[in-house]
Order: sequence, then C-alpha cells, then structure tokens
Amino acid sequence: MRKFITILIICTLFLIGCEKGGTNDYDATRNQNASKNVVINYEGTSRYWAGSYKIDGNENLHDSYFTIKYTGEDSSLVKEVIYSIDGPKEGESGRFTLVNTKEYAGKMGITGGLPSPTDRGINVKIKWNGNIELLLLKRSN
Repeated sequence: MRKFITILIICTLFLIGCEKGGTNDYDATRNQNASKNVVINYEGTSRYWAGSYKIDGNENLHDSYFTIKYTGEDSSLVKEVIYSIDGPKEGESGRFTLVNTKEYAGKMGITGGLPSPTDRGINVKIKWNGNIELLLLKRSN
C-alpha cells in the first residue's frame, strides 16, 4: 500500500510539472501580442480619389474603418459610387452617393486577423460615372 501511495504522489507531481511547464516562451509571447492593442493605418491616392484604412484593437478583437474621398473639383458631378476593398485578411464592397460632401466613411462589417508587416497593401476599386480607378493603400506606420 505504501508503494502504491508513493507511485501515486510521484505521478501526480510529474503531471503537475508537465501542465505548468507546457507553455513555452513562444506561446507566452504570442498570447501577449494577441492582447496588445495596436493602431495600423493605410493610405493611398489615385487621380480623383484618396483612401485611408485604419485598424484599431488586437488580434482577438479589433475594428476596421475606411474613408474614401473624392479629390476632384466638383463632387456634384459624381453620381453613384461602387467600391470594393480587398485587404490581405479583410474585404468588403458596397455603394454610396456623395451628398453635400466629398467623402464617405464606413466601418468594416466582417474583420479578419491583424495584418503582418509583410502582408501586401489594401486594394480599393472605385467605379463612378463610367470610370474605374484603383487605389493601393500602403501601410503608413
């Protein structure tokens, strides 16, 4: 009986040690970075349009916002605008009209993970008045 209790205690100590030692430095760093809040900005321009994209939060929970701005002279000439945003981990498309303003801002409905510094930029396609313009939004920070 004494031998059985000794073996049981040794096994219990071994399992407790394995459980606590199972987290390595890489996992701890990754978990710490996942909860660290960041702000990531992207910007870009084309002939008649400028765009910006902002990611605010952490890997587990973040929000993404975009702004599309008409840089031409007379925004009243711009009728319906159809856009698509294609990021490395997020994307969205929609339409809007410019009413008494030259810009449209929105919040992404579905977001993916945070981009890595080596991910490509964000492509924005804008269709307006029979024209198509492409913007490449590059990381600015």
